[in-house]
Amino acid sequence: MPQRCGITFLTDAAIDEIQKVFSLIEYANKTIDEYFGIITSFDILICRGSWEMEVQVISRKQSKFSATYDDTKSIGITDYRLEEIVIRYDIAKFGHYLHELIHGIISKSHPHQLREGLAWYFTLKLTEEYRYVRPPYPSWVNELYIYPTKRLAEIVGDDFLKDLAIGKALIQHELLPKGVQDLFLPEEVFYSKMTFYHGDGGGS
Repeated sequence: MPQRCGITFLTDAAIDEIQKVFSLIEYANKTIDEYFGIITSFDILICRGSWEMEVQVISRKQSKFSATYDDTKSIGITDYRLEEIVIRYDIAKFGHYLHELIHGIISKSHPHQLREGLAWYFTLKLTEEYRYVRPPYPSWVNELYIYPTKRLAEIVGDDFLKDLAIGKALIQHELLPKGVQDLFLPEEVFYSKMTFYHGDGGGS
């Protein structure tokens, strides 16, 4: 399978650590390719330690709604603007690689909250038989992103949702139930509503 993305280590790493990272990325890409038929072209940056990851996160915060990071963002982030994925390899599990590489194939035309919902939905789906590799996430991620995306999947089916995720399908979201419609709102509107209902929007 071709590996179109470039992998750059931002820190020194031992040969066995480098090999482990390449193996995890290769297997995550293989899993995604078998399900979606594509892999990401985003570059992958590998760092180590909380400080290096914090620098990457802070440098990529562009606005309030794009700064809604859950706990997994201390391990992996995807920057759609720069087309880069950053992963903290010293604590990342397979599920973190899979989650960010799924982010890397989702259409950039989708609003932030829909990309988050789709990435989480398919991460959980593709690790159904291996739940121990899943990234942990707080309850508000389930409420804000995962639950409405599951509702959407129940309505349109996984095959359509897969095509929607990668930009091969369109949907008249105005016809969807209200909670599901929110996934398609402009980001500013969605996160201002979440701030109103939940206090801080869930982690900005």
